[in-house]
Amino acid sequence: MEISRTASADLSLPTLEDVLRQFAGRAFLDIELKDAGLEALTIAKLRKNFPQGGFVVSSFLPEVLTAIRQLDSGTPLGLLCESADQLRTWQQMPVEWVIPHFEMANQELIDQVHAAGKKIMVWTLNRADRMQEFAAWGVDAIISDETERLVQSRIT
Repeated sequence: MEISRTASADLSLPTLEDVLRQFAGRAFLDIELKDAGLEALTIAKLRKNFPQGGFVVSSFLPEVLTAIRQLDSGTPLGLLCESADQLRTWQQMPVEWVIPHFEMANQELIDQVHAAGKKIMVWTLNRADRMQEFAAWGVDAIISDETERLVQSRIT
């Protein structure tokens, strides 16, 4: 689930509240904040309809994660990484999840993240053989555009 200021202008797109009502009781949710300034609204929506299936609030923007942590110390946070520079900062961030693009992840990183007591989720992994490989390496979650393939691979 991605949230941005432009998405809220299109009434045909589901709102965070819609998604929480529909899926909060049965799915793990990765709620991505793409813009600063949505932190308080996101926390309010999460408090109103708490995701029983688990969740993480993620962002590429360190200031968004810091703001969320200041608003609510219990909200699980995830640092999205698409560059080596971003990935190098995960140990200094107030996060429970490290979420690199799959091409940046390897067994060594997975082991480092786990040794630090954090979880790792890779994105966007669409090939079944790579899903199996990353599952064998011990990733905690996989983001995929090919959800049927992910389910057929029996990766949980």
